Amino acid sequence: MTAVRIISGKPLQAELADDLAPVLRAIAAKLGPDGRAALYTLGARVRRATTGTEIARHFCADGTSEVLLREALVSADRDLGDGTSRMAVMTGAALATGRRSVAAGVHPSRLIRSVDGLRPEITRHFAAVTQDTGNNEGILAAAALPPDATDALHRALELAGSEGHVELSDQPEPGLRLDHVEGFSADMEPLLSGVLTHMDAVHVLVVNDILTDFKRLAPVIEGFAQSGKSLLIAARGLEGAAKQLLERNRQAGVLRVAAITPRDKGPRAAEILRDLAVATGATLVDDETGQTLDTLTPEHLGAAEAFRRSGDHVTFSAPAGDAAAIALRLQDIAHEIERNRYLALDREHAQRRYARLSGRWVELFIGPHRTEPDLRARMARALASVRSARTGGTLTGGGVGLTEIAARLEAERPSDPTDRAARALVGEALRATGRALRRNAGLEPLDGVLPADSVRDPARLSRDVLDLALSLALRILTLETAVLRTPHHSH
Repeated sequence: MTAVRIISGKPLQAELADDLAPVLRAIAAKLGPDGRAALYTLGARVRRATTGTEIARHFCADGTSEVLLREALVSADRDLGDGTSRMAVMTGAALATGRRSVAAGVHPSRLIRSVDGLRPEITRHFAAVTQDTGNNEGILAAAALPPDATDALHRALELAGSEGHVELSDQPEPGLRLDHVEGFSADMEPLLSGVLTHMDAVHVLVVNDILTDFKRLAPVIEGFAQSGKSLLIAARGLEGAAKQLLERNRQAGVLRVAAITPRDKGPRAAEILRDLAVATGATLVDDETGQTLDTLTPEHLGAAEAFRRSGDHVTFSAPAGDAAAIALRLQDIAHEIERNRYLALDREHAQRRYARLSGRWVELFIGPHRTEPDLRARMARALASVRSARTGGTLTGGGVGLTEIAARLEAERPSDPTDRAARALVGEALRATGRALRRNAGLEPLDGVLPADSVRDPARLSRDVLDLALSLALRILTLETAVLRTPHHSH
């Protein structure tokens, strides 16, 4: 048997706040280098939750506000890669301030409209305090990683440069290891039974289709066999007469050929093939370009000084593509990254393509750490902050930059009470990060200033986190009625 209870108005808001309070306190207590992890049990084992998302996953029950908080943090963690603890702290501060305003007579719907109307002004204040630092030291200092992890990220970022990409990968051995690739690289699988891992002075045929017959291109293939040149074929697939011809010539030792296909499938495979064509200067055989195998000549093939393959990772050293064409392709990919700003998987795929086409790709392998079991996750968050800072600049860290924005916003003294309430709500959300950091560091008074000269926060990520926190707080604040079902026990 269950009992149904309908709750609304002030009692509902009070209950929602009470439900969220323990989770928000736990998240605030872990913020910053002086924060404390939350412990939970899983079976007979005690585990540590060290991020806002982890705490929400393990500590939130099934109440309305708790479900909203958990889902919002999980989504933000996936899409932004960092900032979920700050988002939770900002949400709690905005929600508490908003509840006081509503209790004082401000209508929730009008408060939402007023907060929304402040967004252009918030944007101006963010721009006023944002700096383009041009280095990563301050961002990595804010991450408070172990020294060896900080040094490894520094080296990786320096090798990648501003155009490159750093990928984090696991390795079974303890420690950290860097792998630096120059040239075009991609993840591609072999299409022939024999595996060639190295070819010099390679010519490249790129086909955005499944090859079944070389048709009039067969004499070109035979020409490669007679001259002893190396040929690399990249296509969606290889079947029928085309595969038989290549296998027969390769096994006879008369043709140095390798055939590969993107490990990604569908539209992503097509993008990888287009990138390879541009990088090597090949004319892409594709319906969109109008180029067919029947009209292909040796002049339409791309080239690279060497081809290397390790597992499913291939590299083309010194590819011969036109610099202007590569720059144009990189510009298109940069626009794709921006379009997918809030779509983590699509954004990261485009970022990898950009780095690999630009020829700056660094992989940092991370092994198990005796005292830092969550080291890779912490390094991934630091890397996400660095990437955000590259595109959006930085603020003074330790919550100082956010507090300055709050002061600018609250310097206006509007006569309208709803506008004042909106500014107070946003201002408290902005100040919340610094207050939590100071509290965790044991600094008094709590409104004092953290020594934050050497640490920086990514401005763009901070703004995204603020927007998500405001949206979540206002959504909870405007819940009017809830139907609660609780077990009913008879005696």
